[in-house]
Amino acid sequence: MRTQEMTESELTLPANLSDTRTDPVAASGAATVDRGRRGNPLLTIGRILAYAAIAVIIAFLLFLTVGPLVLPYKALVVYSGSMEPTIPVGSVVILTPVQATDVKVNDVITFQRPDNKAELVTHRVIAIESGPQGKAFVTKGDANNSADAWRVPAVGSGWRYQANVPYVGYLLAWLQSPLGRILFLVVPAAALGLLTLYELWAPRRTQRSS
Repeated sequence: MRTQEMTESELTLPANLSDTRTDPVAASGAATVDRGRRGNPLLTIGRILAYAAIAVIIAFLLFLTVGPLVLPYKALVVYSGSMEPTIPVGSVVILTPVQATDVKVNDVITFQRPDNKAELVTHRVIAIESGPQGKAFVTKGDANNSADAWRVPAVGSGWRYQANVPYVGYLLAWLQSPLGRILFLVVPAAALGLLTLYELWAPRRTQRSS
């Protein structure tokens, strides 16, 4: 094995390597800026959750308000307690179309009150009677002690109860007020704006302090 003593000239590094320096302070600053650009993970998660919450609320409100205009179901707010505890006051009931011939005893249906066509009533069918004018539904509210005085003609089509969302009716009624509409739009937008501004400002503050 041959060995050879290296002279000083042979140990000289190339210019591009010999001039290379590592500055700990600069490296630390670059890392801080890089972390700042990525943003605070907690703020990012918070913003994602805020977006998700707003999206869910908007989708739910669209389901209750716009959906019935294009899909075969209806959403109505319950203002009285005649069907408690099955349907609490302030609930939103989800109804689907039904033919009168398909309605059975114990179904809950929504119909125009026979003595006041402007009022919709959601009550349970407790019997089906046959009379000179054909079949008719005998209805009753679960919280009432006696059946309704009227009879609902069992003809054509109507609406059958499927489910309810408790107390959401209060929210819908509030959102229909001017203050409710303003707050529904302004509060989420302001919250997202503050999160975005803080996320942009926090990295700069960290960079200056370093």
